[in-house]
Amino acid sequence: MTTTAAVVSPRPDVRLIRRGGRFKADIKRVSLGGAQAILKDFAGKPWPVRLLGRVQVVREMRALDCLRGIPGVPACYGRWGRYGILLERIEGERITRWCDARSSGIIPMLERLDRLVGLIHARGVVHLDLRKRDNVLIDGEGRPGIIDFNASCCFARGGLAARLLLPLLRRIDTSAVLKWKKHVAPQILRPGDARRDRLMMLLRRLWIFN
Repeated sequence: MTTTAAVVSPRPDVRLIRRGGRFKADIKRVSLGGAQAILKDFAGKPWPVRLLGRVQVVREMRALDCLRGIPGVPACYGRWGRYGILLERIEGERITRWCDARSSGIIPMLERLDRLVGLIHARGVVHLDLRKRDNVLIDGEGRPGIIDFNASCCFARGGLAARLLLPLLRRIDTSAVLKWKKHVAPQILRPGDARRDRLMMLLRRLWIFN
């Protein structure tokens, strides 16, 4: 599957939302004929970070191309210059804030999150950063969205890498969902979940991107 190749002309109104950290993209809001989009832009960073940013942009575009059409995953509108990516704006609050403000609807939301992660994995994509609360957004109807696929991996279905690595890497995502269940609805955990969580916590100590 090929990645989107379109380069968006930087003509619309662009407003800075949040300046990224040392190795992070600046996040901007782009007005496109009344609609709002999100721009992740490395153009204002030092040149080594811009080069790293180009790799992240390509990685995210590839993942979103594989996931095109899944509700809750942002559409990719294309490249923005050499160092940016323009994305659909996903509405919602971070998962912890959404759950803190509600006394009901949490369990159905977690079930939807399980299904969304399953759909992503079925396309041969693993996110790998779902433990970050900013990456899991919940809208007012309790529908989850997942953003920031710059650390993701994509596998061709049926390929050797998919057979060898995908089952292991999927566990990183499912353990993140288990983390959110333990945090916001521990009563729904099954007997084997605690054991799986302890195992993944031990494995994460070996993971260089902790």
